[in-house]
Amino acid sequence: MFSYHTLSKQNKQVVILYASTLLGTLLGVLSSVINTRFLDPIDYGDVRYVQNIINLIASLLLFGYSRSGSRLLALSCEEKNSKKIRGCMVIILIFASIILLIATGCNYFFHITHPRLAYLFLVSLPVCLYPLFNDYINTTAQGDNHIVRISINTLLPVLLYVPLGFIIYSSYGATSTKMILLQWGINSLVAVIVIISTKPSFKGLRSTFVQLHEENKNYGIQLYYGSLVMVATNYIAGITLGMFNEDNTNVGFYTLALTVTGPLSMLPAIIGTTYFKEFAHQSRIPDKVLKMTLLMTILSCIAFILLIHPIVKFLYSDSYSQVGVYASWLAIGYCVHGVGDMLNRYLGSHGEGKFIKNASFVCGTFKIFGFSLLVYLWDMNGALLTCVVSSIIYFICMAFYYKKFVTVENISV
Repeated sequence: MFSYHTLSKQNKQVVILYASTLLGTLLGVLSSVINTRFLDPIDYGDVRYVQNIINLIASLLLFGYSRSGSRLLALSCEEKNSKKIRGCMVIILIFASIILLIATGCNYFFHITHPRLAYLFLVSLPVCLYPLFNDYINTTAQGDNHIVRISINTLLPVLLYVPLGFIIYSSYGATSTKMILLQWGINSLVAVIVIISTKPSFKGLRSTFVQLHEENKNYGIQLYYGSLVMVATNYIAGITLGMFNEDNTNVGFYTLALTVTGPLSMLPAIIGTTYFKEFAHQSRIPDKVLKMTLLMTILSCIAFILLIHPIVKFLYSDSYSQVGVYASWLAIGYCVHGVGDMLNRYLGSHGEGKFIKNASFVCGTFKIFGFSLLVYLWDMNGALLTCVVSSIIYFICMAFYYKKFVTVENISV
């Protein structure tokens, strides 16, 4: 008979992270309901436009060091050494944070001809570091195999924001400024507490910095190059949809659909994250793990597509009715992308940064083409098509490189 207590450590962690992700999805939907109930599509689009640009800048600033640190943590057998690695990562995080603050401030001047957007960049300064904090937590927790840390960082901010947001917006009204400060402010506060809980050490870091730098030259920088045309391009649609239209309404629709759908890509990647430390010592992904990933992904995708239309109709106002259609298409792309991410985690645990970089270049190049030209030609339909096709391309590339790596490993064994 099935019992949680009879599961292996990895499977227990999969259950914990899967459950927290599902709950996070539901809470994320509830959070977006509150946001869209109190803000009209144009104001909500402005919020997401500003956040997209800040996220884009943040994705460019770590130069692969966070991924290199994650791999070193996965290989580390001593907590003392792990604390030093986290200490190095915090120092890098501080320097990146300074640059992000400056860049966010500069965006005030870049958007000075649009006073409303310029002001939102200005008020975002106290909370703009959240994307960097979130990256640190996700990468260190993956390397440490500390899944509870990810779960707390995922759930707690939304659990706090939903009731506080509802009370504040109901009592005092909602504005774009309040929404940015409250939502990212809560996220940042929780993230800082979680970062402190990782207990980084700042003593005798010279040798650890050298080790991290060497790992980054061979592994992390490869992922960074890939992220320039892969991860960073994820935010382009949230910018071009605003540039090629009279206002940011479609930005709000698209990013709302991403908010609802995005966690689907995390579900298969959860297994890759949970098994990351174990993958580093395995010549291939166990068949049982692959089958579990595919089954979980297919069931999640089918359930999502069946439920999203009535859920959107029930929860959101008529002005957001198209979000259900957009989310259905994005669900297919995100589920396929998530399986690719699981293969990504395996290759990453073995330091195969070049394979990941190559796949990212191919996928990211298509995204740049699609999120610019196809969005210009077909607006929202171009963005949706780009998302689905690029996810399929990404999965095919990751599957190809995984098979190539496994074949070489088996020959060498």
